[in-house]
Amino acid sequence: AFVQRQRCHQSLSFAKHAFKYSTRAMATSSTDDDIIDDEIKRSDESNGKRFFDTEQRNWEQGFKAYDQGFGPLTRQTIPTLLSDGGFSPANVADDSKFKLLDVATGPGFVLTAAIDAAMKLNLPEESYSNFQFTGLDITQNFLQMAKHRIDAQLQEQEHKRQFNIDFVEGSAESLPFGDGSFDSIVCNFGILHFFHPDRFLRESFRVLRPGGRLSFSAWAPPISTEGFRIALESIAEVGNPNVEDLPDGPNFFDFGEPNQATNALKEVGFVDTKSVELSEMKWTSIKNGSELYDVLLQGTSRTREILLGQTQEDSEAIASLMKSKYDEITDSGKRCLAMPALITSGRKPISS
Repeated sequence: AFVQRQRCHQSLSFAKHAFKYSTRAMATSSTDDDIIDDEIKRSDESNGKRFFDTEQRNWEQGFKAYDQGFGPLTRQTIPTLLSDGGFSPANVADDSKFKLLDVATGPGFVLTAAIDAAMKLNLPEESYSNFQFTGLDITQNFLQMAKHRIDAQLQEQEHKRQFNIDFVEGSAESLPFGDGSFDSIVCNFGILHFFHPDRFLRESFRVLRPGGRLSFSAWAPPISTEGFRIALESIAEVGNPNVEDLPDGPNFFDFGEPNQATNALKEVGFVDTKSVELSEMKWTSIKNGSELYDVLLQGTSRTREILLGQTQEDSEAIASLMKSKYDEITDSGKRCLAMPALITSGRKPISS
């Protein structure tokens, strides 16, 4: 997912300008430009569909591996993600509604934490129904996993509290909700898997109420995220990073740079933007290089495609080198891999 061959928007833009330049040398009619724009648009739409299909297919298969391998790591962002996303259950009045949308809900970790925070409040029993929690994902397997996790969570509570909880299959780039539907939108590492992340930001702006907040998490660049650096270097050194027939996609680390992340929100219209790096995050569930290789092979999407696209010889070489690099970086497992992430957030203005 993170190999830096993800060049879709840059290559399309370059191709567009180069094609226009050469075309104008032969003909300067506006009709030619329109034809070129149509060709670029069709190419972008076709690649976007292939990208979406690849993501959906791999997440339908890899949901359990992601849950077990990435869960202990990605959970570490959730308190900051919810807080910066405007989810403060203690501030919800007894007679008011609060609607939270978790985009790319995956195994349901974020919703579980939000429900847990709400359950700890000393509210009248009937007030808990004022919380509306919605999880959206492109795969039914993830949605069912999230539902089962939350059902079990609610069954364990001593005093049965009734929340409004919905699970919706849908795309982050075309949210199936009306304007101003939510008080808070959060997205934990999902933005890395959207072909048009700018569309997700615009859609979030649309479905937020005025004054509502959006927050999302993204990985820091590979110079800081040791697990990704091990894989990147290993694939580049002994494997083939340019596997054929993979759909292009946005750079995996685009939103790991604070200025780029906050500027993306500002371009959509968000205000009070900020990015916070969680520099102390550790991948505690990975104990050796073999486990790292297996999790990336089984519990990812584009990375899985890249690893599956290697020859048998290259696969063995990559796995072996990842083991060596892991031991070198962690002193043979005496410490965990450092995996910092960035939380970026912004508020929809009350008035435009």
